[in-house]
Amino acid sequence: MEHKVYIAKASYVRMSPRKLRLVAKSVSKLNPEKAVAYLRAINKRAAKPIMQVMQQAIANAKNNFQASPGDLFIESIQIAEGPRGAKRLDKAHGARFDRGLKRRRLSHILVKLNIKEK
Repeated sequence: MEHKVYIAKASYVRMSPRKLRLVAKSVSKLNPEKAVAYLRAINKRAAKPIMQVMQQAIANAKNNFQASPGDLFIESIQIAEGPRGAKRLDKAHGARFDRGLKRRRLSHILVKLNIKEK
């Protein structure tokens, strides 16, 4: 029996990839339902976008493929670096530190779920 991979993604999330990876690594070994509960409780701003994508992946598996949420496991959570948008001039640092530019980092989140073998 061939298993489908259930995917959900969010693009151009306005948060640095490093902060998102810190939270993603902490939930990558958990059951998806436990991961969502953990992300609700954790005190990190990066938890919200990851939780939303995780819920979307669970809903995709449940609604589109009639998969039971209890049988799912997290195959991977990938945090990719998006474009560096919105350059801003940092007046406090003037000509120092890359000519006083601050770059706003964007991220792409990809969650893949699969079904446990019985």
